[in-house]
Amino acid sequence: MRDYDAALGTYRIVKDDYKHDKAHLHYASAQEMMVLCMYMIDPSGREGRYSSDLQHSIETALYSYTRVSDEEQQKQQESDAAGVRPGKAPPATRLATRLCLALSAARSLCENRHMEIADLLASASSHETPLGAAILLEQSSAHYYRAGMLRKYAFHMLMAGHMFRSAGGQERHAFRCFAASLYVYHGERWRELRSHLRSALAAQLYGMGRYALSMQFYTKLIGMMDGGRVSVRSQ
Repeated sequence: MRDYDAALGTYRIVKDDYKHDKAHLHYASAQEMMVLCMYMIDPSGREGRYSSDLQHSIETALYSYTRVSDEEQQKQQESDAAGVRPGKAPPATRLATRLCLALSAARSLCENRHMEIADLLASASSHETPLGAAILLEQSSAHYYRAGMLRKYAFHMLMAGHMFRSAGGQERHAFRCFAASLYVYHGERWRELRSHLRSALAAQLYGMGRYALSMQFYTKLIGMMDGGRVSVRSQ
């Protein structure tokens, strides 16, 4: 029927019932549907009818999804090792990921809000599987780049590369992320970080069977004045 105003009014009524019943997952879903209704009423955002309400509903939905994810992860901590990412993300985590990626793809919602969208994507990655986290971190780095935050862009691309490498079978994506972040850091103050990136690239190329290119990166590490010092984690 495409009566988005009526749908928005209905969701506003039922969300209060879900909140009163502490049904956080349903409450988050109602907030997400409110975002969709407001977006369909004013796709371009030029009218500005729901600009503040829309942002509030986005943040509330993500907070509620994250709250449910925390509860689900606490139940799994007894059987899982501490600090290990889940092999399969809980449903609430996937709903939060879906919402973040949908926001990232909506150009009118991202306009002049790239920092906010990037922070939301990076925050959502903390509950995801390695592959899901890699995708969210890479998307967040793109928004940091559009916001002019080049070092945040490079850092999140580096983290995305590590997540792709942890996911297994994603060596080419890991290499692409490491290579993209390498050229942002210049000057003596970033010497150790550049060594870390070169070490990661060399190891990634070696694992991909590109031994000649891997040897070039290792040679650059050996030829540096500090011996290409890297952290123990990078070795």
